[in-house]
Amino acid sequence: MQLLCFDLDNTLVRSSKAHIQAFKKAFKKNKLKIKTDKKLLEFFSLESSQLIKKLYPALKEKQREKVVMDHDAFLIKDTIKYTKAIPGAKETLNKLKKDYEIAILSNCKHKEILAILKATKINKNHFDKIIGNDDVKHPKPAPDEIIKAKQLLKLNDGYMIGDSIYDIRAGKKAKVKTIAVCTGNHTKAQLQKEKPYAILKSIKNLEKFLKKEASHE
Repeated sequence: MQLLCFDLDNTLVRSSKAHIQAFKKAFKKNKLKIKTDKKLLEFFSLESSQLIKKLYPALKEKQREKVVMDHDAFLIKDTIKYTKAIPGAKETLNKLKKDYEIAILSNCKHKEILAILKATKINKNHFDKIIGNDDVKHPKPAPDEIIKAKQLLKLNDGYMIGDSIYDIRAGKKAKVKTIAVCTGNHTKAQLQKEKPYAILKSIKNLEKFLKKEASHE
C-alpha cells in the first residue's frame, strides 16, 4: 500500500479568504499596519509565525506568538465560515480511501485542521493520520510532517499532493513523489520551477492520474 499525503489549504479546501480576514483582525487587534491581500498571499502557504516574520521582521518572538494566537482564535470563532471544499475533493478522498493510506499534513495547527474539516463537511475519518504544524518541530517546507506520517503509518512509498512550492520542496526532502495542483496562490510556472513529479489542474484529477500510474507499474 502507498501513502498519500495531502496538504489542506487550497489543495482540499478554499481557505485564503478565511485566513486573510483572520490575519487582518489579528493585525488590527495588535495595532500593526494592515497588509494588502496581495502581500499576505505572497507568503500564504508558510506557517503563520513564518508569515508574520516575513511581513513584520521587527516584531519580537513574543509579539509574533500573540498575533498567531489571535489569528487562530479569529479563524475558528469567526472567519472559518469563508472556507469551502474544493470541487471534487470529498469524492476523490472517498474513492482513494480503499486503496491508499491517507494523511493530511498542514501548516495549520491540529485544532485548526479539525475545525476546517468540520466547517467544509470533509469527513475526518478519510484520513489515517492528521498532522499539524504543532505536531512536529519544523513545518513545511521542512519534511518533518511527511516523515512523521511515513513513520506512524510504516510506509515509505508515496506522494505529497499540494498547491504550493513548499509542499513540493517538503516532498522532495522526504523522498516521496510530488504532485502539484493548480488551485492555490502559486502559478503553474512557479510550480514547474520546483520540478514536481506531476502537475494537475485540481484534486479531482488525482484518481485518474493514480490509476494511470498504477497501470504502468
